[in-house]
Amino acid sequence: MKSIFLFLVFAVLMVCQVSAQERFELIAEQEAQAGRLAVDELGVVYLMSATSIERRNALGTGVYRTSELQWGDFHAIDVTDPLRPFIHFPTTGKIVYFDNTLSIQGDAIDLFALGFDNAEWMCGSRGDGFWIWDSRNSELVRVDKNFRQAFATGNLSILLGCEFHPLGMMERGTSLFVLNDDYMLHVFDMFGAWKKSIQLQKVSTWMADAFKLYIFQPDGFLQVIDTKSWQSELLSLPGGGGVFSYQIGRLYQLVDGRLKVFEIPKNGRN
Repeated sequence: MKSIFLFLVFAVLMVCQVSAQERFELIAEQEAQAGRLAVDELGVVYLMSATSIERRNALGTGVYRTSELQWGDFHAIDVTDPLRPFIHFPTTGKIVYFDNTLSIQGDAIDLFALGFDNAEWMCGSRGDGFWIWDSRNSELVRVDKNFRQAFATGNLSILLGCEFHPLGMMERGTSLFVLNDDYMLHVFDMFGAWKKSIQLQKVSTWMADAFKLYIFQPDGFLQVIDTKSWQSELLSLPGGGGVFSYQIGRLYQLVDGRLKVFEIPKNGRN
């Protein structure tokens, strides 16, 4: 009797997993030699290696490339404003803007000259502003487009009782998400007030849009969290691992030198 019960449980789990996998339909596949991936809200794909960035649409056309990255190591391209993507080079304190052909716009901005000597991480904010992680004071600082301080969180290591060493930052909707090196994802409101913390699995990747948080787990599942109700659902990711992103109903997978684009079939949408 026990063996029959276990068999039924296993069968149900397998059916659920297959159903989840069928929600993603492969619509495009192309060669992509890159290690990092970013997709903006218009569906434009940015592929990043250590020395170059390539911009293309989901179908592989309209390809532009730049290797003008002489300011040192860089964080992933920030696509908060899809019309003004930028890159932060933390070791040299530079910010560089690009247009839609990956041509550099204007001169590089020097954060050191603006008084931000310890800006280890930063991300775009609505209204042409920025969030800056000040490692010296262990705080998040929100500045306007002219880099005038609007407000700061205060020392988060003291306020939240943990050491902060961010691995990534992203503002979407009315929330700022900061991933710490212990894989705790901290969520703040638009004034820097703490809202919630979510423990991720090690080596998980993540992203957010205006309404949802997407956590790509190393066990092969995508956790989708509604950032208003904080309720979540779990979907089975396509196999192979790699790096994932999600935008406007499409799942992007960068794996084994290939970029795969999946769409959720209409009969699989919620």
